[in-house]
Amino acid sequence: MKLRRDGVTWREIDGEMVILDLKTSKYLTTNRAGTTLVRLLAEDRTTGDLTDALVTEFGISTDQAAGDVATFVDSLEQRGLLQDAAR
Repeated sequence: MKLRRDGVTWREIDGEMVILDLKTSKYLTTNRAGTTLVRLLAEDRTTGDLTDALVTEFGISTDQAAGDVATFVDSLEQRGLLQDAAR
């Protein structure tokens, strides 16, 4: 899965990410963990890749990281921001 490029733009501001869907004029802001995930989702990634990144970056448990990734990916899917929602 990866972040949709068509009609989507994003900017990092003070360690947080702002994602704008140009088609709907809606935006999503992220915290530091979300910023890490958005950077990775610029390329094709699996949920395992994203989970590993959070464990490494923030020193949290795999279970906590997997839950955070699932919540974040679900949010992106609901907003139609992913190209491929296959996990």
